[in-house]
Amino acid sequence: MEMFAEEADVWVGRQYGPYSIKELLGRGTVAHVYRAALRDGNEVALKVLTPFAEARQEIRSLFEQEFELMVRVDHPNVLKAMQAGVIAGTHYMEIEPINGETLWDRVQSSKAVGLPESIAIIQQMCSALDHVHHQRIVHRDVKPSNILLDEENDRAVLFDFGLAHDLDGPPPPEGRVYGSPMFLAPEQALGADVDGRTDLYSLGATLYRLAVGSAPFYGERNDLLHAHVKLSPPDPRGAGVADDLAEIISRSMSKAPGERFESGADFAAALATVKQADLKPRKRGLLGRIAGRSQ
Repeated sequence: MEMFAEEADVWVGRQYGPYSIKELLGRGTVAHVYRAALRDGNEVALKVLTPFAEARQEIRSLFEQEFELMVRVDHPNVLKAMQAGVIAGTHYMEIEPINGETLWDRVQSSKAVGLPESIAIIQQMCSALDHVHHQRIVHRDVKPSNILLDEENDRAVLFDFGLAHDLDGPPPPEGRVYGSPMFLAPEQALGADVDGRTDLYSLGATLYRLAVGSAPFYGERNDLLHAHVKLSPPDPRGAGVADDLAEIISRSMSKAPGERFESGADFAAALATVKQADLKPRKRGLLGRIAGRSQ
């Protein structure tokens, strides 16, 4: 029997190979994440496939590819993967343990994310993506829930490479849509070819969410895919965003990849030019007041 065939939390306190399972950190359809301790006392995080995922060859292959891509990346703002394997019939990955919450959890909570902090987070993600793209990897799922806020080390960390694409590997199936519709680049929505600028669009949509207080678009999946391809999001200036920052957001979310920032470094450099005075809260217009109530 697969070890994790029962409810995820019942395995807390049990032994899984060399790992003592201490705490359930997160659960999902594809994988659960646990805090675990090795026999020498060192703590790690374990990502293990669920029985649903373990029974599907495609998901197992993507999980193995995720590890292979993560170990190619060595950057302080990207989650580290140490090793992977199979124990008791279940695929696992040992990853860097981080104390904190996701950016999505933060914006959904009562804790405010001010513009200066938002800019700092996005700049760190620009640096992370610049490195990832130099490794010929496209993340394909950049969004607030895939950004961890490491409280101990005061940094933002990109994680979950489960949908990442190796540009030097086999092409993905034609026409298949990968990624989360709320932050999806137009070319992803169309199932077309992707590159690093695809991730920068998603990062721009994340910055839009932080600066405006709402996502660029809302709706059902197909509505969101259509919007990212055909529609312009509400002007950030309507929510009190300063002109220079609004222009950066708009450029990052250009429909045509060639009109976006060429690299994460270029995106970060543009953010560095935003005047400090423009990072102070401004009185919001009607759009901003409505957006601020929308989650």
